[in-house]
Amino acid sequence: MGNLSEIFPLGEDMLPFLQWWFTVFCLGIIYIPLSGLLFSRLNDKGYLFSKTIGIAFSGYLMWMLSALKIMKFTTASCIVTAGIGLIINIIIFVYARVKSKQEEKFLNDYLKKEKLVTFLLEELLFLSVFMFFTYIRGFKPEAYGTEKFMDYGFMTTMMRSEYMPPQDFWFSGTTLNYYYVGQFMATYLTRLSFVEVSHGYNLMLMMTGAFCFVLPFSLAYNLMIKYGYLINKKSQISAVISGLLAALAVCVAGNMHYPIYRFIIPAIKKISGQSNVSNFYWFPDATRYIGYNPETNDKTIHEFPSYSFVLGDLHAHVINIIFVLTVLALLLSWLFGQTRRSNDNKIAAKEIFNPTIIALGFFIGLFHTTNFWDYPIYYVVSGAIILFSNMVICNFKKKAYFLTGFQGIAVIVLAKIFSLPFSLQFDKISASVLPSENHTPFYQFMVLWGLPIITVSVFFIITILDYTEDKKFYKKGKKKEKTKFESIGNLLSTYMDYLTATDLYIITIGLCAIGLTILPEVVYVKDIYSGDYKRANTMFKLTYQAFIMFGICFGYIFVRLIRYGKKTGQRIIATVSLIVFSLTLPYCVNAVKAWYGNIFDRSGYKGIDATIFMKDAFKDDYLATKWLNENVTGTPVVLEANGYSYTDYQRVSVITGLPTVFGWYTHEQLWKSSPDRTNDFVVEQLNSRAADIETIYTSQDERLVKELIQKYNISYIYVGPLEEEKYGYINHDLIKSMGDIVFENPDSYEYNYKTYIVKINLNR
Repeated sequence: MGNLSEIFPLGEDMLPFLQWWFTVFCLGIIYIPLSGLLFSRLNDKGYLFSKTIGIAFSGYLMWMLSALKIMKFTTASCIVTAGIGLIINIIIFVYARVKSKQEEKFLNDYLKKEKLVTFLLEELLFLSVFMFFTYIRGFKPEAYGTEKFMDYGFMTTMMRSEYMPPQDFWFSGTTLNYYYVGQFMATYLTRLSFVEVSHGYNLMLMMTGAFCFVLPFSLAYNLMIKYGYLINKKSQISAVISGLLAALAVCVAGNMHYPIYRFIIPAIKKISGQSNVSNFYWFPDATRYIGYNPETNDKTIHEFPSYSFVLGDLHAHVINIIFVLTVLALLLSWLFGQTRRSNDNKIAAKEIFNPTIIALGFFIGLFHTTNFWDYPIYYVVSGAIILFSNMVICNFKKKAYFLTGFQGIAVIVLAKIFSLPFSLQFDKISASVLPSENHTPFYQFMVLWGLPIITVSVFFIITILDYTEDKKFYKKGKKKEKTKFESIGNLLSTYMDYLTATDLYIITIGLCAIGLTILPEVVYVKDIYSGDYKRANTMFKLTYQAFIMFGICFGYIFVRLIRYGKKTGQRIIATVSLIVFSLTLPYCVNAVKAWYGNIFDRSGYKGIDATIFMKDAFKDDYLATKWLNENVTGTPVVLEANGYSYTDYQRVSVITGLPTVFGWYTHEQLWKSSPDRTNDFVVEQLNSRAADIETIYTSQDERLVKELIQKYNISYIYVGPLEEEKYGYINHDLIKSMGDIVFENPDSYEYNYKTYIVKINLNR
């Protein structure tokens, strides 16, 4: 990197980094009118969320136009969709200015000096975290290992696709039947920012990590600012501390498995006299605990954001973090804007067409295309917050339930409409809900989720005790307030009416998070994973969202009780909980060191090119895949050997985005499963393709090989070391006779195998 590494933190990667950041910055500026409307009740006006709103709406518009075959997915089209977003937001701006006397003057707040300072500080925080995370990623940038092949392959194949859904790059002749729109958003930003897809993979991953830090910060900051305003004890410092704690809890912290198994248990063993006690801690152990330690027949997954960002898989649930946090912010702003209702019969109609309700319908519909598990999860979370809020604002009358019902129907109908272009082209993946056959041992359950469950539960109890004491106080001497308490129907209604909007919000998402940790103990979603892994995916997807909501609760509860608690006992409990929580923060340091090495030694910095591993791990394939990328346009089928999931097979289709006849076995088994197809039928299809591929590489029958080439519309046959390794024998002479050799490794001692590519020409 030469002198650039001395001048810029990211060296030569600084330019693509700035291109990406500036693109997201511009999208945020474009969507300020819409975000200002949606987040008008937040103290910082949702400035950071204007970026995620911009990414979601502009990206969705491009995807929808492409899915409907109205507009090709090109760089020019991406610019056009961003321009359409600009026009829409200008209309919103003009409308708001015209209606300023009747409507909220939400845009005027953006011009105030103190708000501009807030926006600048939030932007600097985002930029700093984004750059730091990208720098760390530069020590291990490869899209190689675990499921990175799949994630990167999604992006490369979409870069070659004109319309959505793209061709299934691991099952040629069919379209991709999975929740791919999250990776589409990454590809959209890659095109819009003019960076290479090999850089876009890591920039999207680390940008998501940065958002996972700053968006919880904004949420907790706004919660604490609002609470201080409600009790007339405003404190900017407390709000900032609350925001930082939430940011650390969601983005950086691990679970209690880390301090217990890294420090406490080794210390106990040493005290008890055991010798050879190791302090080594392998960071994935925190996500593979139930069923693994000790070994049982119930192996589960319980990941969380910091693990995801360290590992580096650009999965659907990872990308969707920025959108689920946006939904939580929408709900918060909506809750802050709710006021007491009169008997206006038009309330239901007004609320159904409330911009926030429409936005919720959009995002929940988007989840149907990005990460389906978040679709029901956040529909329920939204419903809970809306219901409890309506109960308070409608004075606990029946109107609250009718209003919530109308809003719930509006959200689900809008969600169905927004996801319709996806649903029409998607075969539902087979799944059913069954009672859980296995259950987590109580001690393991408490290791993983005891701290947040206890913290939220104690906070819930504290608010009840505060309410009870205040009620007794009012009964003794304040007749006006006594009348108020006695006029409301029952204990639950008076308690909910007593809560501040911020407490109500935290208790609601906290209880939802608790429910998500308990649900896998009751039911699981049956999919292709069976045996020891029956409920692994269910626990993974549910508790991942629980972790995020718990993190926001931590940021608020700690400061709320320590700074504003009514009793010493409350402050002591919160302080103890905060200290215990702090023990989980070094998890990320341990994980980064284990996975990336010494990030303070710049000599280990490799850059953010996700394909850099090809030069070493696949030296014999490096030049061949480079040739395909430079010389082949469109999506012709390139035959390569198929393999099992999580192996090195499919490196050609992944690096080039060119479809192959058959890819990773288990993944295709999942993608091709549906209620209309039995598992045996899917397996038969997969095995048939695998057998045909082997025949093409090894058969002596020229006629049969030609028939199979025509059957799968194969344009190129790729022969490299993995093909030789898989089949042992390859009929090189027959393969070379099928067309022209367009690439062959040069004669050199560097290459262990003579990789070559044949362009099919059966008529020569």
